[in-house]
Amino acid sequence: MSRQERFRRLASRMRRCRLCGLKPGAHAVFGRFDGPEWMLVGQAPGEREAALGRPFAGPAGRRLFEWLKRAGFEEEEFRSRCYVTAMMKCFPGKGGRGDLRPSRWQVENCAPFLEQEMEIVRPRVLIPVGGLAIGRFLGRRPLAETIGRRFLVEYAGRVITVVPLPHPSGASAWTNLAGNRRRLGRALRLLKRADGRG
Repeated sequence: MSRQERFRRLASRMRRCRLCGLKPGAHAVFGRFDGPEWMLVGQAPGEREAALGRPFAGPAGRRLFEWLKRAGFEEEEFRSRCYVTAMMKCFPGKGGRGDLRPSRWQVENCAPFLEQEMEIVRPRVLIPVGGLAIGRFLGRRPLAETIGRRFLVEYAGRVITVVPLPHPSGASAWTNLAGNRRRLGRALRLLKRADGRG
């Protein structure tokens, strides 16, 4: 069975999933599959992403793609060659201070989907975005110890280059500090080099 067919079947299962018991109308959000070599994993879709069925389509996405443009990637080009998904596939809802962070059991519900996405995409470069996704692939540690560094991780017998990025949410003050902005700049240069652009 081709990768495209395997992905089509997985996408159908993700769309039908109701394990989290979210309100009617909740549905999985993930990127298109064009035989990508890269994979980006965020936290969870927001309200706008859920409405459009497109990951990183809201304000956080605009900020993310502003960062990636500094590394030489235009948004549509990047989306065509990097599969974009999240730790939790559906919008978890609103809380008192913005979007809810996915609970541990919601992330666990989606974990088998993420594993299958990894198996189908077989990424050469993996970009975990934000602490939740970084923790999944590199273990829990301060962002300052991960952003701006390249990691080599073995997965299913293959070595994957992992370049973490901070969460681009406007609610995050992490990039307000000069040292952290430098770490972000180093991370973007690592992505540029991973693509052979510098």
